[in-house]
Amino acid sequence: MARIRQRRGRHFIDENGRLYWINGPECHCYLSEQRQWRAGLSFDDVLDWKQCAPSGVVSQRFRSPREACEAFEHGLVHWSTDLYLRRMGDQMQLHRSPFDYKPTAMARAEACGAPVRRQPWLLPDASGPVCGLPPRQASAPPVSTSREDVVHAKRRRRGCASGAAELNSPAR
Repeated sequence: MARIRQRRGRHFIDENGRLYWINGPECHCYLSEQRQWRAGLSFDDVLDWKQCAPSGVVSQRFRSPREACEAFEHGLVHWSTDLYLRRMGDQMQLHRSPFDYKPTAMARAEACGAPVRRQPWLLPDASGPVCGLPPRQASAPPVSTSREDVVHAKRRRRGCASGAAELNSPAR
C-alpha cells in the first residue's frame, strides 16, 4: 500500500518519490508510471519543465480517476508493461533531456513577452572566476610571488639528477 503524497491534476507522486499520470478519458482511465531523469527537482518543477516520461508500466482500466487513486492507495493495482509506451517515453526523454531544454509552450510565451525562466537544474552563473578552491581566510599570510615558492609539488625539473635516474631506470 502506497500513499499519494502530492497531486496536481492528473499527476501524482507517492511517498517513495515515484511519479504517476492518470491517462485516458475520465470514464476509462489507467495509471502510467513516469520516470524522471533529473535529481533534485520539486514535483512542480518536474511537471512545469516536462522532466518526466512514461516508463511503460501501466495499470488496468478504471471507471474514474478517483477510483484509480483509491485502488493505488489500497494496493489493488495490477501492473503490466506496454512496450509501445516505453519506446515513446524513451523518445520523449531523449528530446527533453538536453541541459538547455525548454517546453514549447514556455518558449512561445517568452517570445511573446513573458518573463524568461531559467532551467532549475542549471547552476547559477558565477560572479567571478571559479577555481574550485575554498576562499582564503582574511588572517592568512600574504601569498609570495617568488618563483621558488611557486614550484608545483609534482613538477619534474629537466636536467635534475633524480629525474634523469627515473627516466633511465628499467620499467617494473
